[in-house]
Amino acid sequence: MNQVANIAQEDQALPADPMVSMIERVAMDPNSDLAKLERMLAMKERMDAEASRRAFSDAMADCQAEILPVAKNKSNDQTRSKYADLAAIYAACKPIVARHGFSFSTFPATTEKTSMMAVRWTLRHKGGHEESGTAEIPLDDKGMKGTANKTQTHAFGSTASYARRYLFSMIFDVATIDDDDGQAAGRGEPISVGQYDELRQLIDRAGITEDIVCTAEKLGALHDLPAEHFARVAGRLQQTIKDRSDQK
Repeated sequence: MNQVANIAQEDQALPADPMVSMIERVAMDPNSDLAKLERMLAMKERMDAEASRRAFSDAMADCQAEILPVAKNKSNDQTRSKYADLAAIYAACKPIVARHGFSFSTFPATTEKTSMMAVRWTLRHKGGHEESGTAEIPLDDKGMKGTANKTQTHAFGSTASYARRYLFSMIFDVATIDDDDGQAAGRGEPISVGQYDELRQLIDRAGITEDIVCTAEKLGALHDLPAEHFARVAGRLQQTIKDRSDQK
């Protein structure tokens, strides 16, 4: 009966739920069939779980539509390539993720493979639904030639950082782009007042904020965007608007 009382207490500030009202009536009836009550409680749990799952899916769609590609801000001297580090990805994406009700966590897990680190990840939504899994990441303890180049402690920290960066990016479908465009900010003539107004309208239609675009473009303010990059940024915003429309 405690479960029934808890359901009633949680829902008393909300509009009446027909299912809860029915459960209450059955629970208060001294002649009620307890097996029937158990089935009703189980049905309520399934309905709540499905509602949480739908809220999770809807929030994920809106969240991913709002996340823009993150500029690569670091260089890997060994591979002669550039990448966006964990801090850059978190700075650009975590506020959006949190605003849509998500939290993301990683924890060490066990594995029998000595060359791997196992990482358990959990993605929770404020609606109650969560997803989780375990990934095995190769230990980052060797250089390009296969020789050890880190202490075990350093390798652990480096591998953990890789895991968090890649898992977060995979789950939220985060893309990265070369930062040359962002670093070009400040060179050349800035956008005109008309171009600024056009971008503001696109930003509003995309359902995002000016700060998100500024973070992606490494700008102090939107009106600092070089005019030569106007078409590219406008095109990305139009693609975001289209993606959001397709998901509805």
